[in-house]
Amino acid sequence: MSRARRSGTGGKVSLADVAACANVSLATASRVMSGATYPVAAATRERVLQAATDLSYAPNLIARALVRRMTNTIGVVIGDITDSYFAEIARGVEDQAYRRDFLTIICNTDRSPAVENAYFRLLLDHHAAGIIIAGGAFPQAPENEAFRELAKEASRSATRLVMLTDRDVEAPVISVDDRMVTMDLTRYLIGLGHRRIAYVEGLTGLSTSLRRGEGFARAMTEAGLDASLRYPGGFGIEPGRAAAALMLRNELPDAVIAASDEAAFGVLTTLQQGGVEIPRQVSVAGIDDNRHAQLFNLTTMRLPTYDLGAMAAKWVIGDEPGAPDSRVTLPCRVIPRGTTSWISTADRKGALRAG
Repeated sequence: MSRARRSGTGGKVSLADVAACANVSLATASRVMSGATYPVAAATRERVLQAATDLSYAPNLIARALVRRMTNTIGVVIGDITDSYFAEIARGVEDQAYRRDFLTIICNTDRSPAVENAYFRLLLDHHAAGIIIAGGAFPQAPENEAFRELAKEASRSATRLVMLTDRDVEAPVISVDDRMVTMDLTRYLIGLGHRRIAYVEGLTGLSTSLRRGEGFARAMTEAGLDASLRYPGGFGIEPGRAAAALMLRNELPDAVIAASDEAAFGVLTTLQQGGVEIPRQVSVAGIDDNRHAQLFNLTTMRLPTYDLGAMAAKWVIGDEPGAPDSRVTLPCRVIPRGTTSWISTADRKGALRAG
């Protein structure tokens, strides 16, 4: 294939250059590059697309995608676009993708398994270079079988699939240990002398919520403490406020752990509005260490959300060793701040004390 001259000023490549390079007519080159339905022989189409790629013709990303049957696109399927947990993951993906000329598409499911599957299907159909599933699963959802079939289809294609939580499919996983997250945070509060600890649960039926609840129960049981003081909740402020309102009607706990920072903010503000002194009367802790946690001076478990997204993007792009069969668990740690303290036997009313 001969090299075509570059036409015009400044060396800009024209469609005519592509046609000359591929040894086809301008009309044929136009039909191929525009995606027209006019019939063009497969070998001719391949020559035109390859010429467009070789000459870096203006829509070169499209041409390359057609040649490789893959776009420089990474789809990030998240549960809630307003949740800072997912926002940090998306930022981690986008930062890495931008550096390598990949486009990041954020797909918000509102934690609907049906919407999640629909986005999964769309990303596969558009030949995304990678699909990152960031949200947990609802184990009883009827859509799970379709999700597993989509994951199998991804494994047979050029699309790289990465899970940021265990979803029981054949795909690399980058995650945190959600059971250990609540176990370590609960053990920290027990170490401060707290014995009557309440837990505000995550979204009902979600795998992440179930694992975090299991971790809380295990830590309490290991310490010989009652793990039954639990309140229905969610990952937002309002569920935390509702749980705290119930606490104010009964005997206050020593401490409260919420399944997310947002829920902890709801607990914290509602207890304070009810006249409870934090942390003198009740300690409060959350999970995530989101961008507002420091403003609230909230004790929390720091999750590496940005790193989850960044590593997943690197796996898709090929800049990180370990994929495609890897399973990586990133570390988390307690961040002590002003909403927790050692239990005060003089001031903590109604607390149960060991020993």
